[in-house]
Amino acid sequence: MEPKKLFINIIKCIICCFGLIFTFFSIIALMLFLSDPYKKRLTGFPRKDVWLSISWSLFIDMLLISTFIVQHSVLASSKIKLFFKRFGLEDLYRSFYIISTSLVLQVLISNWLYIPEITIWKLNLNYKPVWWLYFGIHTISWILIYVGNICMDVNELLGIKQVIYSMKNLPDPNRRKSQELKNLSNHLRHPSFLAFTLLFWMNSTMSLDQLLLATIFSSYMYVAWNTDHDDYIYQKNQYLLKFHELQKVQS
Repeated sequence: MEPKKLFINIIKCIICCFGLIFTFFSIIALMLFLSDPYKKRLTGFPRKDVWLSISWSLFIDMLLISTFIVQHSVLASSKIKLFFKRFGLEDLYRSFYIISTSLVLQVLISNWLYIPEITIWKLNLNYKPVWWLYFGIHTISWILIYVGNICMDVNELLGIKQVIYSMKNLPDPNRRKSQELKNLSNHLRHPSFLAFTLLFWMNSTMSLDQLLLATIFSSYMYVAWNTDHDDYIYQKNQYLLKFHELQKVQS
């Protein structure tokens, strides 16, 4: 292998591995942020005027949410994908996507301001049935999210497959997908819409800031994940196909 080609492949591996590790720690941070009822909460600077303090915290939180939405939407646009393709970096597009997403997530989690002055509800987690219900919903939701990502080819979602195919001089793995699967991937940003919705709304302490987060992100998912009837038919056919294959294996 030529030294230049070897150097480029090493750089690609470094970027890919960094993205994988950074994403792993960011997902752990997100799990704690959404599901840990005993997490430490950062509040804004104390002020004599309570409503000024609340308004400032809401402004910061809304700015953080807007940054995430803008980053997520801009990098998912066709113009950015064409930009990477123009410079021969399409195999690194997914790695840059998850790195930037993880970075924005870390900024959001680290700077999120809690608003204790206004609380819509607060669950009594000392009551065992409530604790087990809370724990069960969050555990099942995260399992659904992880399983859904694995089923959608987690290696490709993390950008690993694209880099490996590029190093082996193989065509883009997306070319092997059917048009129906490509359409579904474009319409569905992430699997488990219901699981994320439960995580946003099933909060032990629904303060005003958590209500803002749940409302904005639920609305954003509803607008961004625009699956249609053709996607439903494709998923239904794939499910029936897998079901019959498993029946044949068992028999």
